[in-house]
Amino acid sequence: MQLVRGVVQHYPWGDRVAIPRMLGVDPDGRPWAEMWFGTHLGGPSRVVTMGDHLLDGIRMQPDDTNGKSVSLAAIAGELPFLLKILSAAQPLSLQTHPNETQARSGFSRENRLQIPVRSAHRIYRDPFSKPELLCALGPFEAFCGFRRPTETVEFLNGLGRSTSSFARIVADEGLDFTLKFLFGGSDEASEMYNDVLFACVESDHPHARWVVELDAMYPHDPAVIVALLLNHVVLEPGQALYLDPGNLHAYLRGTGVEVMGASDNVVRCGLTNKHVDVDEMMAIVVTDPLDDPILTPTLMANTSTGQLWKFETPGAPFTLWMHQIRGAETLIAPTRELALCGVGSTDLLRRGEVCFLSPGEEVTLNGRATIFRVTEARS
Repeated sequence: MQLVRGVVQHYPWGDRVAIPRMLGVDPDGRPWAEMWFGTHLGGPSRVVTMGDHLLDGIRMQPDDTNGKSVSLAAIAGELPFLLKILSAAQPLSLQTHPNETQARSGFSRENRLQIPVRSAHRIYRDPFSKPELLCALGPFEAFCGFRRPTETVEFLNGLGRSTSSFARIVADEGLDFTLKFLFGGSDEASEMYNDVLFACVESDHPHARWVVELDAMYPHDPAVIVALLLNHVVLEPGQALYLDPGNLHAYLRGTGVEVMGASDNVVRCGLTNKHVDVDEMMAIVVTDPLDDPILTPTLMANTSTGQLWKFETPGAPFTLWMHQIRGAETLIAPTRELALCGVGSTDLLRRGEVCFLSPGEEVTLNGRATIFRVTEARS
């Protein structure tokens, strides 16, 4: 068992307190948006052998402290997944991710165009798909996937008469046409935006309140109104979202455990100051309605002191397990594994800490905790 040092990402939307509090370190005034654990080049982790006595905050010490740390990739090889702790104080961009075929094609195209991989205008930074799963550690809000048009029409009509033209387009023309219309920049679309915003200002519905808040941050961004086509989701601890390729989504607020394919391909269409590409979004987005975006885990086993739950992630290169332990529990890694103590604490793995296990490796943890275990998917 080896302790994995996370890499902090200080994106502007991050919460300033939640992740430091989870790690038991003092906030430093900066936003702590994400803590990465994995071998991705955007934030490669290093490891410390658990035989060395652990110091408070060892994750945050220089990587070569006492010469005891080495790169995770040197021990584990390149992992097909990336594990994160994510904490959002502000909404993230409205975005989607490509499937594997789209990623390979886009990566080759941007290489031919000689767009530097680290350019702000680069979309495809690697040739891989990026399925994601986020499991809430507390209340977590997001927009995720499209509602059925009939439900959206009913919701819009409930907001008032000023939304009638928007509701009529959704009802008569469908989601694909409505997206193109809203992003088209016509005078009619701009007038509709103002009418819908007026209705949301007068409403106390949570979905409408988010539209008002987003407009204050990104005035007249069509993505603000597009958000009304999506499911507004409030996760409770232990509930999750699975974002397969083409899912249009935006995290809004909260802290959770996120697992994704080891990719950095993001196609943004609004709610951001970063590069957006509406045409590319329209080429890869999936507008099929998502009736129930909330993913609940399946109980797989009652273990010696607790329970083992599994989140179903079809097509992803990873599997996320939620292992609740109440005493001494032996973990046996079926594949290469990253294990995160997300709630509570154990004798060897404290809250916010991650360890790497090789295939077949065993470790016994003693405590009361929820361990999130990420393994490679098996065909």
